[in-house]
Amino acid sequence: MKKIVTGILLLVATLHSFAADFNEQFRLMPQPQKIEVLNPKGIRYSDLRAVVLVNTKEKPVMPAMLSSLPIASAAAANSLSLITDENLKLPSDEGYMLEINGKQISIKAKQQAGLFYGLQTLQQLLEDSRDQQIEIPSLRITDYPEIPYRAIHLDVKHHLDAGRYYYDMIDRLASVKINAIIVEFEDKLRYRKAPLVGAANAISIEEFEQLSKYAKDRFVEISPLVQGLGHASFILKHEEYKSLRDDPNSDWAFDPLNPKTYDLQFALYEDAMKATPYGRYLHVGGDEVGKLGQSELAKKSGLKPIELQMYWLKKVSDFAVAHNRIPIFWDDMVFKLSNLYETTYDKDIPAQKVEELWKQNEHLLNENLSLFPKNCVYMRWNYDYSKIPGNEKAIDWYKKNGLPAMAATAAQTMWPMMPRNRSNFPAIKDFCQLTAEKKMDGILCTIWDDCSPHFETIWRGIYDFGYLSWNYENVPVEKVHQAFRHRYYSPALAGAENEFQDLLEDVLPFWETALLAEGDRSNYHQQKDFKLIEIPDQNKPGAWSVKYKDKVSGAAKAIRQYDEIKKRMNNAMKLSRRNDYSLEILNQVNEMQVYPAKLLVLLDQYDRATGENKRKAIQDLNAYVNGFKDLRQQFEKVYAQSRILGNPEGYQLDMNVHEHLANGTNNTDWMFVYELPINLQITEKLAPKGM
Repeated sequence: MKKIVTGILLLVATLHSFAADFNEQFRLMPQPQKIEVLNPKGIRYSDLRAVVLVNTKEKPVMPAMLSSLPIASAAAANSLSLITDENLKLPSDEGYMLEINGKQISIKAKQQAGLFYGLQTLQQLLEDSRDQQIEIPSLRITDYPEIPYRAIHLDVKHHLDAGRYYYDMIDRLASVKINAIIVEFEDKLRYRKAPLVGAANAISIEEFEQLSKYAKDRFVEISPLVQGLGHASFILKHEEYKSLRDDPNSDWAFDPLNPKTYDLQFALYEDAMKATPYGRYLHVGGDEVGKLGQSELAKKSGLKPIELQMYWLKKVSDFAVAHNRIPIFWDDMVFKLSNLYETTYDKDIPAQKVEELWKQNEHLLNENLSLFPKNCVYMRWNYDYSKIPGNEKAIDWYKKNGLPAMAATAAQTMWPMMPRNRSNFPAIKDFCQLTAEKKMDGILCTIWDDCSPHFETIWRGIYDFGYLSWNYENVPVEKVHQAFRHRYYSPALAGAENEFQDLLEDVLPFWETALLAEGDRSNYHQQKDFKLIEIPDQNKPGAWSVKYKDKVSGAAKAIRQYDEIKKRMNNAMKLSRRNDYSLEILNQVNEMQVYPAKLLVLLDQYDRATGENKRKAIQDLNAYVNGFKDLRQQFEKVYAQSRILGNPEGYQLDMNVHEHLANGTNNTDWMFVYELPINLQITEKLAPKGM
């Protein structure tokens, strides 16, 4: 008996040890709800020979490493069985049970979606087996999502990518079990019923319908967002539609009381729904309207701003429902117009003050409750601090009053070049937790195009979102990003010594303002709204270096950071097994961000130089400035592998009420908004002639 007990204890210890090894060797994204390692012996990536379909005639779309397997009639060694069973005790139709027993694998699910997600997990196991030349152990995985609707926001208002890029995007989203996209079309759809609105390079309805079908086959549901009421500049900038403005002097907002507003908005909605025929939702926008009620019709009506806002919302919601869509509405205005909005985003308001403000003003919400359409989903957006008391109170108010609510976090807000704050991990994590705990109807991860960073810079935040929205756990950012590097690039890059994206995020704030005395790079400012640093005065040698000594010191640090990032990225390029294009893009970001730092060092050297050294310094400076053209060309060449650069000929920019960086110019000059003018000044003032 003693030997038996000892044997059992030894087996348990061995399995426990192997389970720990498993978590190091197989980093799954998202992490399944339950993994049981049964035996170290299992199957290798190359062992599978066939697929067996049980209780299903439909074969799901197969991941790359399984796509060539033939169909067999019965399970055998080295086979994969896909089994549907509606009686499985799983809490979601997207759930699955994956079992590896020696050389046989089975995936059981209630519906096809579950089989598909089980296959995504198996694909990750097979990748890790191949990349590390190890066996996948015998195991049992039980898995299902905590949040039913897990969407990302595809905002194409300021740029388009090549069509193939969107197909690849869907495959990557599906691989981490993100099941929806809300696409913000603005003028990048070729509207049939209002052709003036669509840009010359817009995607056709037929093209996007094909993309929607491709997504549907991979259990990614695409629904449209066509901005309405506010954010309507892409429509109201046109002379033909100026009469529909709430404020005649601004292209920002529609007049909610003009019947022709709805004729136009409904026409755009209809075309957007045709382009996304498999979507359940119609996102109608409706946020950040500002001073609503400036039109003559609004003034004559005597309606309050909240009444005008909700009049519009009821009209568009009824339209959506009549067309078998569920309307979604950005909800900030209902709290702004009830004197509660600051409590939903300002973390510095003390909890006691939040309580006081809600006691004072909640009655404004309650008194207008009858205006809130019950058939609409209220999207509670917060991109920074979702767990503050006021935001939770807003969600609870919806719950208390029987109004459907979703959450909206962000992987990209207003950051130029690429996201910050560790891909905004804290905000994504907190809102995923809140969404799961409060059993909200879903969550959207927004990816705003205002500063139009390349989509390849955002994948880490998207993977964070996929990880935390499927199976929330209180996990540190380092662990998730270790899993991201493992999963996205290669197991060889999982270690902390290979982290380069954090370093890149950390150096970009210096790049943003290195060439500025006043202003920022998050918006496109007119000349009066920013001030460049001065150029050294040849008659006052050394004065510039004294004045800008802090910038020069920051530049030296940025160059050291650039060198470390470059070293780590070169190593990543050698070890990466997939997604090399992301590395190419991030490498170009690094090359561009160091330009102002090296320029500052050269300006400092010129300012302090004397005699013959002055001539050499000015030659070096001008050679560097002249080399910017090649740097820009290389940057754009890499971007253009997927992105369509610049606007089509004759494109009409809007009034840029929010000063979007990417709405600054029709060509790509907005991307180099401060490099170009300072280079021009240097060329004009410090040309080497006469030296």
